[in-house]
Amino acid sequence: MFPAFVASGFAIAGAVMMFGPALIHLLNRNRYRTVEWAAMDFLLEAMQSNRRLLRIRDLLLMLLRAAALLLFGLALARPYFASSTDTSATVGTSRPPHAILVIDNSLSSSLGSISGSVLEQSKEQARQFVETLPSNSKISILPLSGGQSHRLSDPFSSHIDAVDAIDKVAATHAAGELTHALNQARSLAEETPSHAPHVIIFGDQQAAQWQRLARTSPPEDDMPVIVVGNEASAPDNAWIESFGIPDGLAELGMTTRLVATVRYHGDAPRDNVAVTLRVRENEVETKFVDFPAGDSARTLSFDYVFDPMEVDPARTTSIPISVNLNGDALTADDCRWLVVPLVASTPVVFIDQWSDAEESPSLGRVGDTWILRQLLSPKPEVSRNDEHLIRAIHLSQREAEGETLRAALREARLAVIAGVEAPSASLVDTLQSYVQQGGQLAIAASGEFDANAWNDVAWRGGQGILPRPLRRETIGHSLDDLSDDLQPFRIASKGLLDHAYFHIANLDETQLIDLYTDALFFKAVVPQNDFSHEDLAQPPISTASEEPWLAWSPPVSHLATNKSSQDISDAAATTIAQFDNGVDFVVQRSVGKGQIVFFSSGVSTNWSTLPSTNAVLIFDRVLRNQLASTFQRVNFNVGETALLPLPSAAGDSSVQIETPSSGVVSSISPRFLNEVTRGVLIESLDTSGIYWLSDRAGTDTTNDMNDNGSRYRFPISATPPAWESELSRLDQSSFEALQLPPQYRWQNSIESMNAAGMNLSGHSWWQWLIALVIVLLIVEMTVAATPSWLSWLVERSSPATATK
Repeated sequence: MFPAFVASGFAIAGAVMMFGPALIHLLNRNRYRTVEWAAMDFLLEAMQSNRRLLRIRDLLLMLLRAAALLLFGLALARPYFASSTDTSATVGTSRPPHAILVIDNSLSSSLGSISGSVLEQSKEQARQFVETLPSNSKISILPLSGGQSHRLSDPFSSHIDAVDAIDKVAATHAAGELTHALNQARSLAEETPSHAPHVIIFGDQQAAQWQRLARTSPPEDDMPVIVVGNEASAPDNAWIESFGIPDGLAELGMTTRLVATVRYHGDAPRDNVAVTLRVRENEVETKFVDFPAGDSARTLSFDYVFDPMEVDPARTTSIPISVNLNGDALTADDCRWLVVPLVASTPVVFIDQWSDAEESPSLGRVGDTWILRQLLSPKPEVSRNDEHLIRAIHLSQREAEGETLRAALREARLAVIAGVEAPSASLVDTLQSYVQQGGQLAIAASGEFDANAWNDVAWRGGQGILPRPLRRETIGHSLDDLSDDLQPFRIASKGLLDHAYFHIANLDETQLIDLYTDALFFKAVVPQNDFSHEDLAQPPISTASEEPWLAWSPPVSHLATNKSSQDISDAAATTIAQFDNGVDFVVQRSVGKGQIVFFSSGVSTNWSTLPSTNAVLIFDRVLRNQLASTFQRVNFNVGETALLPLPSAAGDSSVQIETPSSGVVSSISPRFLNEVTRGVLIESLDTSGIYWLSDRAGTDTTNDMNDNGSRYRFPISATPPAWESELSRLDQSSFEALQLPPQYRWQNSIESMNAAGMNLSGHSWWQWLIALVIVLLIVEMTVAATPSWLSWLVERSSPATATK
């Protein structure tokens, strides 16, 4: 029992040891009493107040710093949003903008003023506009004209790169084509579907450009086009509208007429305007003209004789000539250039019913081509030794067969056939092969012409030498028929002067109509307009697949098409003149590399009175222009691509090109234009004037296109578009009168250039956000450095202070 007692004692002792201290602590608490001490109360109150102050300060500093960081990041993002107040805002403007800046650098943009050229002002507006765009914008720069407008670059993401591209836009003398620029803009917009495209057009907003666009009826789409107006008024301007040789070719040793048209548009009259002709940069003649106020034009003729001593019969010589007037505000259109190719003579083959030995003009027996031979190549006087540009080769239908015909055509660039009743299959085969290779062919219905026989032999389902099939019935009667039912008809005036063939210098429209409608026609064949075109798909005849046998080559512009000699370049014939009874008079059709012109009447006196009237010039104009088209083209429009052959001995050496005015010389490598011909492709005819091509740089003014391996140097010309000189500008009312689709919007240039025109708001808020960040940082530093005002604020808001 003792052990149990002992165990209990130990248990009680352990419990006392465990709970004893806690019990002692509880018992001793009641032995202390709280003493209120005023000093300690003030200390505790101060500690609590200071702790509250620190909490408020820390919280305020945290809020200020967080707000500064948040607003700074927002400012870097440059936020914006679509304007909801503009009902014309397009769908998708909440996307980042893709600004496509079209800068007018056409000929009219070089117009100068005290504040700089129009182009310089447009570029400055574009630079200012770029700076207002959000940072996440895409920016594209499109020059309106010239070679730059055809090279698309990727949209810029950097404002600096975009401004640099604006600075590189150079003035050209080319036309401004808004349609092309808008098509380019659509292509650029498709490359960035994540951005909303906006087109902004900077320039002089030339009325002629926008009128051309309005006539094309541009389609409606979702791409806004913002037109930035130009407040400056258009100055008075005079310019050379056209310059050329109406006959197409110049004849050596004979007077060549050069015709220039000078136009003026202005509010005040202009007197004694000097117009000067220069040949090889040497002044030849100056004439003076007066212009009334308003819009007027003057046609001036200059007569010049090209010296035969300047021409080598073995090659073509090219002479640069120009006409210019006194300069005005827009000097780029005050001069127009022309390169005249000169040749000693060229043969033309005439085929009719009689040979030279059988003809007798004194007996009235002449072939139907006789009047055309006299017109194109009149016989010189006995005392003179003149050799005309056209050397007539006359063959009868019987002689025009086989190798005899081929030998005559080998050197000839033009063949004329008239008065042939029915052609032989051999004649058609040879002429068809001749045209396919580049020869020019003219066919005139006259004499005993049999429409049925010609249809059967010469149409061949579109593969022969007729531009169109002929109806079996003719209209009217020839004078030889002694018919009492003569119903003469005339050439229709409507649409006649639409073709350049029928324009003659120094004659206005009324005089030309009177001239051409003077002749009476009694009989004509009828080219069909309603025939089936299914036959045009027939395979070509075998003669077209022969090796070329002509001794000359057609213009290289045709060679560059890479068409086979078996191809027909244009199966559709074109009517270029009609009679007043609706029958086609002159029909033209391109075949292979050549061209065929068909006259349904007019050569012989028993079919019409045309040979005995001045209206016979219609044949002279058409045939001479046909002949001129066989020579290599050396006169181009600014903005065109020039494709030129080189002398056969030129080799692989690069070609030196000297540009107008600046004299900058650049090199270009030759290329094969076909299997045997080498040439150059010039894509940058952006400046008007004379370009010189040579095998090496130099100042020698001799020029030729020789074949003996010696040095060559020859010119080509580039002329500016005449309508670019019409400087009238649009204002907002005239722009609205064009009735363009609703996505075209006008913005006056006096308004600030910012993105508001793109229906974007808040684009400049980042500046205010940065300013607010700076204010917040100043407040944060003030709070952190001088918290005494917080103490005062806490004391004022504490209950004790409020009670006192």
